[in-house]
Amino acid sequence: MGVVVDDTKPTKGEGATAAREQSSFSLDPEFESIATTLAPNTDDVNTPSLTFRVWVLGLLFCISIAYVNELFSFRTNPFAIPSYVGVLLSYPLGKAMARFLPSYRFNMFGLEIDTNPGPFTVKEHVLIGIFASTGSAGVYGVDNLVVQELYFKLKLPHIWGILFLYTTSMLGFAVAGTLRDFLIRPAHMIWFAVKDDGKEHWSRFKVFGVAATAMFLWQIIPNYIANMIETLPLICLLAPNAPVDVIKMGSPNYGVGLLSLTTSWTNIGGGSMSYPLWTAINLFLSYVIFQYVLSTMSWSGNWFNDPKPFRKLNSADLYDNKGNAFEPSELVDETNTVIEEKYAEMAPLRITPFFAWAYCTSMISFTSAVSTTILFFGKDIWARFKAPKDESKNDIHCQLMDKYPEVPNTWYYVFFGTTTVLSIVCNHFSGIGMSWYFTLLAIIVSLVGTLPISVVLATSGVSLYMNVISEFVIGMILPGHPVVMMAFKCLGVTVSSQCLTLLADLKLGHYMKIPPRHIFISQMASQFVAVFVVYFAYSSWLSNPLHAQWILDPSTAGPEGKEWKGSNMGVYYSASLIWGAIGPKRFFFDTVYAPLITWGLIGGFILPVFVWLGDRYLGDSIIPWRLINVPLLASFSGPPYTQNFQLMSLFISIFFQGYMYRKHNGWWRRYNYVLATAFDVGAALTSLALTATLKAYKIRFPMWALNSDGSDEAYERFGPDADWCHYPVDE
Repeated sequence: MGVVVDDTKPTKGEGATAAREQSSFSLDPEFESIATTLAPNTDDVNTPSLTFRVWVLGLLFCISIAYVNELFSFRTNPFAIPSYVGVLLSYPLGKAMARFLPSYRFNMFGLEIDTNPGPFTVKEHVLIGIFASTGSAGVYGVDNLVVQELYFKLKLPHIWGILFLYTTSMLGFAVAGTLRDFLIRPAHMIWFAVKDDGKEHWSRFKVFGVAATAMFLWQIIPNYIANMIETLPLICLLAPNAPVDVIKMGSPNYGVGLLSLTTSWTNIGGGSMSYPLWTAINLFLSYVIFQYVLSTMSWSGNWFNDPKPFRKLNSADLYDNKGNAFEPSELVDETNTVIEEKYAEMAPLRITPFFAWAYCTSMISFTSAVSTTILFFGKDIWARFKAPKDESKNDIHCQLMDKYPEVPNTWYYVFFGTTTVLSIVCNHFSGIGMSWYFTLLAIIVSLVGTLPISVVLATSGVSLYMNVISEFVIGMILPGHPVVMMAFKCLGVTVSSQCLTLLADLKLGHYMKIPPRHIFISQMASQFVAVFVVYFAYSSWLSNPLHAQWILDPSTAGPEGKEWKGSNMGVYYSASLIWGAIGPKRFFFDTVYAPLITWGLIGGFILPVFVWLGDRYLGDSIIPWRLINVPLLASFSGPPYTQNFQLMSLFISIFFQGYMYRKHNGWWRRYNYVLATAFDVGAALTSLALTATLKAYKIRFPMWALNSDGSDEAYERFGPDADWCHYPVDE
């Protein structure tokens, strides 16, 4: 296939790099060798691709998945339907259209359209998947609009709101286009999350149907009939008389969920069946180090000299200098700026140790991504700057793709320039009030960070984000303006995150030999449609005052709103005050939290050096240095999510990406990703069905030994957080 994978294992003293002389992009040769065999090494340039069927089915899945996932973004623990749903379900629909739809030809915008150009092709299938992936990715800017509307009482007119979503989500296109030579053409940039053999078999659909149905039925139990088995904190269940501090740490709601399990797939998700096992181990170690060890020790030992115990450790709330929680709205006036007298009275403000370590790891993950990219991949990236196509000239995939006309860089540049101008206009005149130079600065910050986090995604399958770094930059420059800070962060995050989604589509198209211009058109059209869909979805959700109340005051949610507290929006708002209204200098550098930020930034640069030295000079016969990924080791989620998924995610990865991958590889290749998708779909359908029917009408399942109905009696039986963990509330 033109992809050379060296699976020799260098011994100590020989240098690990000797075994990877062809490309430093190779991290896990064995896994990559399996992944690369899934892509075809032949192509027929006459195969239909961007057809009428693609437009019909692509838009169908783009709209439906985007709408559902936007609703799921309001969940307490966010959950998303993957784009694989569109890939799987579009196959029988495409085959049916090819068989039954009459062939009519007509012209539209100068293009000849044939409703049935013949058999349903792999290329059509892939393009439909690209439409679906755009819908699945969502639009990050919606969180910005929600927080502005609910907390800052700034609801943009519809035209400005849609334009804000459009510009923030579209700016990533030009960046993705310019990074093609570095992240798409190199053979060792595997992009695990996009691998697909382009072929679907009815047996897979039977597996999908059975698995999705089984998961749908199972999810009714922990989500409705026996909601107390959704979370199983082993410490609280097996040692209920343990010391109070131990019980609190075992609580997935109050504490860090130490040794907690979950039986609900919505808390786990199919990601644990998608990325390599070494990635899962790195991620779990991040929870062990920063969540179970450092957060717990700093809380029990009061490292930050907190005046009194927090109401909850697993909280993104703000506390005053006396340790009392307060409503952040008390701190800002009607213009959304800090009331200095009030701040002086409450300062220095406090956050929980759990939240503080989450900010520390955000610093580590970003700077370590930059350092890791330079040390492990810098040589290859620099070589591609000097001679972009030298490495790929012998790669069969590149040879086949070179037969198609490429998308000119000028297309990307013109589109980027146009969207930038629209973004400047929107941010300045819509009511957000962000000056043009801050819009440009946000784009620059995102551009700087996109390449390193793209490398992490391409080699590990895990996405990092620019949120905290963007907050840090604008907060240092312009403190006291939370709305501007949010818009700045939104741009910084969205440009890079959308770029990652688009790059994944480009890599899939590269594997499956899709004409690049057809991919470009599909991406542009699907993103344009997705913007309107998510805007409608968020507006319709918040049109119910009860839904807004669950976000503003989660304590009022009850059993019906337990899963819909909008944790993401609460964190977004707290961040707007910490980094925007108050500013990082006053909140962090003038307080006890300064070392976490400072050493997080410094440590992120330094730690990958030790890993690189170990890989270069010690080899991996004992320690697989190259699989120690510092950005992943600093990527735990933090509060305020229900902390019950970490162990189960690891167990799932060990079984599917470890045992099944090695012992039953044929089964793994054929069914692993189908099963992950089926589980996600089944769980999502259950959540939607219950929310739209029984829970919408407050039809609660009767309380019994394994079910809480939200009554006072239930809290007495199951603990103050209804999670089996009993502790004195007023301690």
